[in-house]
Amino acid sequence: MNRASIETEVVRMGDVGTAIDMMDACIADMDGDKVERAVIILKEIFSSRYEGLRSCLYGGGGRDA
Repeated sequence: MNRASIETEVVRMGDVGTAIDMMDACIADMDGDKVERAVIILKEIFSSRYEGLRSCLYGGGGRDA
C-alpha cells in the first residue's frame, strides 16, 4: 500500500464534489436534461475515482484484501 498513491486518489475524489455542485446548479435551474447528464457524469467520475482508490488499497484486478 503506497501512501502517496492513496493520498493522490483521495485528492482526486474532489472531482466528485465538483460534479455534485454541478448537479445542484442544474436542479436549481430546473433543467431536467442537464440534471440527467450531471447524474451520469457524477456516477462515472465517482466510479472511476473509487476504483482508483480501491486499487491503491487492495491492489489491482478488483481483488479485496
